[in-house]
Amino acid sequence: MTVARGLFLLVLLGGLSVGAIALRTDQIRTAAHIEEMRRDVIHLRRESWSLQMEIARLRTPDRVTERVGRWALNIGVPVPPSERPSRGQWALVD
Repeated sequence: MTVARGLFLLVLLGGLSVGAIALRTDQIRTAAHIEEMRRDVIHLRRESWSLQMEIARLRTPDRVTERVGRWALNIGVPVPPSERPSRGQWALVD
């Protein structure tokens, strides 16, 4: 084996080693990014679940009645279209 062949093999193996290390480093970074995204997904799912539970709790009839009372809204019975006053007439409000 000549010195040129030995040097060529040494450079070739060094280049392959550097390439393998670069690929492995990129693989580790990608795995870490995927793990971070998984944690974000789990956090967002938990937050979504808690918000859905809050919405369900606020939709109960007791809570709706409480909020309407708190806002002091005067909500009456709807009037059918046939009994609504025509233009120019005023409706009597109790």
